[in-house]
Amino acid sequence: MKKFNTYFLFFILFLSPLFLKATTIPFELIDGKIIVKVTIKNNQHNFIFDSGAFTIISPELKDKMNAKKSNIVFEGVDANAVKSKMDVFSTNNLQISGLIMKDVNFSFADVSWMSSRACQEISGILGANMMKGKIWQLDFKHKTITVSDKPNEKPAGSVEIPFSEENFTSVPKINAKIRSQNIEFIFDTGSGMGFTINQKSYDLIKDNDFLTFEGLLAQSLNSTSKGERQVDLMEVEISNINLGNQIVDSNFNARNLLGTRFMENYLVDLDFINKRIILHTLNKTPEYSTFGIALAPIKDDLVIVNKLQIPELGELKLTEKIIKINDIDVSKINNETFCEVKKILDTNDKVIIENVSGKKYTLEKKNVLRYLN
Repeated sequence: MKKFNTYFLFFILFLSPLFLKATTIPFELIDGKIIVKVTIKNNQHNFIFDSGAFTIISPELKDKMNAKKSNIVFEGVDANAVKSKMDVFSTNNLQISGLIMKDVNFSFADVSWMSSRACQEISGILGANMMKGKIWQLDFKHKTITVSDKPNEKPAGSVEIPFSEENFTSVPKINAKIRSQNIEFIFDTGSGMGFTINQKSYDLIKDNDFLTFEGLLAQSLNSTSKGERQVDLMEVEISNINLGNQIVDSNFNARNLLGTRFMENYLVDLDFINKRIILHTLNKTPEYSTFGIALAPIKDDLVIVNKLQIPELGELKLTEKIIKINDIDVSKINNETFCEVKKILDTNDKVIIENVSGKKYTLEKKNVLRYLN
């Protein structure tokens, strides 16, 4: 019997590293969205890694899923507070960098609008319910996610934030204090901003010094939001630790979200085992670099859909058509040419745009936070 126990102990010690072995997942960061490769039936598909959502898969993959329909009907709420009801299915056919996901609950929904924004086909959302029982370390510097079931040591100077989970979706929620107001946020890797606050809460903390963007503000699973958005720098306190000035923006009828523009200044452990988030300090300061306008295809035209209200951009108008960028003809736009435009905007710090009247404007990409006192 003693010999059996010795062999048994050796067997456990031999297997333990296998159970604790970490998996590394590379990702792309496009417009603040984390995009990972998910394998379904030996074919890879692009999914958005989104801790603020339930797992969603494009209906185009329905025939490849071997999905089982459950008796659950899920009522989702998107970032613009729009509700929708969806049937829930389950599958064992999802794999991420060798990590096999079992008993995954999800819903089918159209995500084609995400593809045009990302300039690559997006087939779904890897939601918070798929993250349960594991620790997901987000490294924005090397653009990797490391998945394990063993907590990392909490180094000196790091910040530990407890979170609660929404029922069924497992979406993590945290509390922060901004200008003496306690505000609940969803820790949302699917949001490309910093601290995004609904207008009612923002009105309680705003001052007279902020930036204003006008136009199309955000698009979510079932809706878009339009209007004005304010952006400011405010001191934020989490877990009784002052994190200094952070980017805080308003959004009409939106849920309160904490997004990747904040997260990328840290090495982040999203720990669904101990229900905590650990921020490893990288000593980076918030930045918001932009040309001050956003362009999007409307029918066959390239149109200004969002702009920062500053004197330098005063002559440019919302819905104004742009026909040239850096002398490249964009008077007729489709998905392919829009992606070429997007590449120009992403890879250049200065561009020249021309409107239908033939007037040219030189735009420089700047950290617009410098306009704040």
